[in-house]
Amino acid sequence: MSKSLQIFCLLLTLLLGAKISYAQENEFGFWAGTSVYVGDLNPTISFKNARWASGAFYRYNFNNRMTVRAAMNYGFLDADDSRIKRAPFLQQRNLDFKSHIAELAATFEINFFKYSLIKSRDTKFWTPYIFIGASMFYYNPYTKYDGRKYKLESVGTEGQKTANRPTKNRGYDQYSFAIPYGIGVKVALNTNWALNVEASSRITFTDYIDDVSGNYAEAEDVNYFVNGVNMGPLLADKSATHVGIPGKQRGTSKDKDRFIFVGVGLTYTIHTSKCPKVL
Repeated sequence: MSKSLQIFCLLLTLLLGAKISYAQENEFGFWAGTSVYVGDLNPTISFKNARWASGAFYRYNFNNRMTVRAAMNYGFLDADDSRIKRAPFLQQRNLDFKSHIAELAATFEINFFKYSLIKSRDTKFWTPYIFIGASMFYYNPYTKYDGRKYKLESVGTEGQKTANRPTKNRGYDQYSFAIPYGIGVKVALNTNWALNVEASSRITFTDYIDDVSGNYAEAEDVNYFVNGVNMGPLLADKSATHVGIPGKQRGTSKDKDRFIFVGVGLTYTIHTSKCPKVL
């Protein structure tokens, strides 16, 4: 900006009695909280399975109401049939899994109120907000048997890896897409820092976050040898009474798996000053 234009902006502002407006465009932040899996091993939302989660994000504010956000999230998912005391079938089935989950997400936010870190008659220092977007995430379910860790996608617990069916031996992808959506509240602490509390869920396009989806496979279709022992059938059916009858229901593919993040975030805003527009 030339010196003459700077002087013109200053004079115009003084003549009109206006203040230079500030646009809080760029925010950088991080959050920490908990993650919860919902699926075949946890049919209803139960925080007994809650584990840690965290992430970092960047927000670009178009105005006081509309924002876009890019985020990297990382968490841990965990579920075990034995924890669901009110469901005897699940306790008898006795399956379990754990998985780290890493996500890249982009979301669009709408503030309920005109929100600003800088005090004004027309804006508020706090607001509820809602958001929706798209994400891609990585997962890798595993379990333990006699103290040893087994990555379940490699096992093919529902016959996905069998050589007996060449057209169905691919397994499942460990990357998937999701639609994240949720609600939160953000509160300005001062002209640069703000706090937010948020809960979000994901509509995913996979039913294998927990490695459970369809029916029990034939024993000869689950082959995973370790030191000469076929661990496949033992990992596919961990029940004490061996309820895993081939062809009978192991999970349900009708409903996809989901995961939820709940956390508290802290953001730092970089303000940019702008010259008033000449009418």
